[in-house]
Amino acid sequence: MTLTNKELLFAAKHKHITHNENYQKLKSVPRHGSTNTFDHSVRVAMMSAALSKYIHVDAECAAKVGLLHDFCLVDYHKDDKHVHNGRWYCFYHPEDAVINSENEGFYLSNIEKKAIWSHMFPLSTCIPTSRLGYLLTFCDKVVATQESFANIPECIFSFKPVFSKLCVRISHVVTHKD
Repeated sequence: MTLTNKELLFAAKHKHITHNENYQKLKSVPRHGSTNTFDHSVRVAMMSAALSKYIHVDAECAAKVGLLHDFCLVDYHKDDKHVHNGRWYCFYHPEDAVINSENEGFYLSNIEKKAIWSHMFPLSTCIPTSRLGYLLTFCDKVVATQESFANIPECIFSFKPVFSKLCVRISHVVTHKD
């Protein structure tokens, strides 16, 4: 999945984050089988900002935590066993996101930090404690689900030869049952 024009404009509006040299490295970190962490974060931020008005959360604050919630440069497909003493990515990457954000000079309030730390709920032990935290958690799950299912047609197409061979074998067994 690539970013739409609307998503690209949203990212450009927040260039104080998205143009950061280390943040740009998220483009090379895969996410959910169909995208990268940079694009995923832009989608989460955009959805968070759009929905924020319905629950009386500041849109800029929602956009900021959406952009920074996965600011972890670890590719969990390859390096997960070699960092954080083998802890699972879902447990440590929110901590890394806050640390990396602060190291790059992006100020986070305590509420924003807690929202990022808890965005993996219910997979993590940290529970959202604010509307911002619940918004980020919700938007992350919705976007992750969309991204995860985006490549289903491609998967089905790539397995089509396997299914064809399987059907031929089954029909062969069924017709030669005697």
